[in-house]
Amino acid sequence: MSKDFYKILEVSRSASEEEIRKAFKKLARKYHPDMNPGDKKAEEKFKGISEAYDVLSNPEKRKKYDTFGNADFEGFPGGGGPSYSYNPFGGGGGGFRSTGNINPEDLGDIFGDLFTGFTGRAQQGQGRGRRQRRPAGFDFGGAATGETRGKDLTFSLDLDFLEAIHGCEKQMRLPNGVMFKVKIPPGVTSESKIRLAGQGEPGYNGGSGGDLYIHPHIRSHPIFKREGDNIEVELPITIMEALEGAKVKVPTVDGPVELKIPAESQSGQKLRLKGKGVSNPKEKTRGDQYIVLQVKVPEGLSGAQIAELKKILSGKEGNPRGKMNL
Repeated sequence: MSKDFYKILEVSRSASEEEIRKAFKKLARKYHPDMNPGDKKAEEKFKGISEAYDVLSNPEKRKKYDTFGNADFEGFPGGGGPSYSYNPFGGGGGGFRSTGNINPEDLGDIFGDLFTGFTGRAQQGQGRGRRQRRPAGFDFGGAATGETRGKDLTFSLDLDFLEAIHGCEKQMRLPNGVMFKVKIPPGVTSESKIRLAGQGEPGYNGGSGGDLYIHPHIRSHPIFKREGDNIEVELPITIMEALEGAKVKVPTVDGPVELKIPAESQSGQKLRLKGKGVSNPKEKTRGDQYIVLQVKVPEGLSGAQIAELKKILSGKEGNPRGKMNL
C-alpha cells in the first residue's frame, strides 16, 4: 500500500526543507515513545513520521519518491531507509533506536526538550533540571561509532534551611518519568554537589550512562544563620535580664533549650551552646550555636520614669565609648 509521506508529516508537496523539518520536530515530540509509554499506536505513528522524514529530508530520496512513490522504499532493500525497534525498558529516550539516515543534529534539537527535565520549583521535593545537548538514546548507524557514555545531567533542588541541616529524603522525577527518592545528607550547603552514578542520560552503542548531579539551593531562615558548621541566633533580652542575669529558653535547630544569661550582660555579647550547630559527616564533628544577646530598651517610659532612672544610674554608667578615645 502506497504511503503519502507528505500527508504523514502534514505538509504540502511543495513544502520547503525547513517546513518539513519543523513538521517532523512537532510531530516527533508529540508521538515519541518516551512521551507515550505503552502506547503502541503512538509508537507506530512515530515510526511512520520518522520514515517519512528520512525520505523527505533527503533531496535525492525525495526526488525519487516524488517520481515513483514509495514503492522504491518498501522494505528498504538497499534504499538506506530506517528500520526501528523499541525497547519499553530503555527509558530516558534510550528505548527507541533508529538505524536510518536522520541527521543527529536534527534529533539533538528535536528531542532535546525531552531531557529538559524538572520545571517545577520545590513542589513536593521537585526542582529544575538542565539538559546537556545530545540526541540521547539514538543509534544513527555510522553517525556515531564506538561506545559513547551518556551525558551528565544537573538538577537544582530547593531545600528548607532545616532540611539542609538535618538531612532529608526528597522525591524526584527523572527525564524518563521514573520517580525515585534521593537521600540528602545532613549539613549540605548551596555549594554541595550530590552525585547519583548512572542516573544521567543513557549511553549509546553500549556506552555507560551519565551521572546525575544534584545542586542544593537552600532557603534562608528567619531566625537561624549559618556560618560554616556553626549556627548564630540573635536573642532579645530585657534590661533587667541583662542586669540580674536570667534563665531563658532559646531556639536551636534541635528545638528549644534553656540558657543561663550571666548578670551584667551586654548587647552583642556571644554565648555558646556547644554541639548545637551543624553536623559534618565527613569530619564526624558537629559545630556550635552562638547566641548573640540584644538588650532591648523599654519603650513608652514617662518623663518621671526616665528621671528616676537617671537618678539610679547617675555615676554608674561611665563612658561606654572610652576605649574609642572619644
